[in-house]
Amino acid sequence: MSKPKIVLSRCFISPVRYNGGIVNDDFIEKLKSYINYIDYCPEVDIGLGIPRARIIIKIDGEQKKLIQPETGRDLTDIMINYVNKVLNELKDIDGFILKSKSPSCGVTSAKLYKNNAIIGKTDGFFADTIKKFFPYLPVEDEGRLRDEEIRKHFLIRIFAFSEFRALNSNPSLRGLVEFHSKYKYLLMTYSQKNLKELGKIVADRKMNLEDKLLQYKNLFYQAFIRKPSIKRHVNTLLHLIGHVSKKLTTKERTHLINLIEKYSKGLVEIRVILELLRSLSFRFENEYILIQKYLDPYPDELNV
Repeated sequence: MSKPKIVLSRCFISPVRYNGGIVNDDFIEKLKSYINYIDYCPEVDIGLGIPRARIIIKIDGEQKKLIQPETGRDLTDIMINYVNKVLNELKDIDGFILKSKSPSCGVTSAKLYKNNAIIGKTDGFFADTIKKFFPYLPVEDEGRLRDEEIRKHFLIRIFAFSEFRALNSNPSLRGLVEFHSKYKYLLMTYSQKNLKELGKIVADRKMNLEDKLLQYKNLFYQAFIRKPSIKRHVNTLLHLIGHVSKKLTTKERTHLINLIEKYSKGLVEIRVILELLRSLSFRFENEYILIQKYLDPYPDELNV
């Protein structure tokens, strides 16, 4: 499994917070061993010191501005120029983890001010521009990643995108076919429409490999934008069971169906069903199920 390349806010690495502190987050500490990362601190990088007077996002007319109330400085233009320069230079990135509530990095969690009063929440300047530059990449902050479903969705995406980058760096038609086979049921869960279109791209004998990979990449990344519903997972599980159902006893088949029904009602975790399905696949030597990324989309150690 290839390592995703992630942009991290520098305050998870070094003491660069406005108060000279460092952010300690258990999940990010564990994740560091499984990724390659580069770090940025927009506020330090534009010349603000450590420690430093706070900055805020303020609505001025219809425009958001980055203001340092203590000094009266308007940092909007210098921050925009910095962010655009950094993002124009970024290559081969699989996702972003930023600092929550930060006026530069917060993901829908930075305070928004008007006339010295908080009127809501918004994206920090760095986070906002990242979403525009990389609309199909996952952008989260450590606060949002405490939600289990958001965290799983983020991990699935960064490891899937990392594996596609690995394929793209050493392209072959055989590699693309194998990649598509491994991701079939994960794609089915996220977007049946995209799965169908991706299959057509792989099977098209008239398209050269370069065009295949380009078109495949666009649809593959788009497929993972929205978290799938429990109903979609149920559909995928039923399809997977179809590969071994004829070899099961009536009681085994009924037990599996009952487990899926319990999962649909929130009574059983999906991991229980996946482990049972894996055991059955070993028993019946069904390699097709065992290679599916749906069963292991990211390292088990990250299931915290």
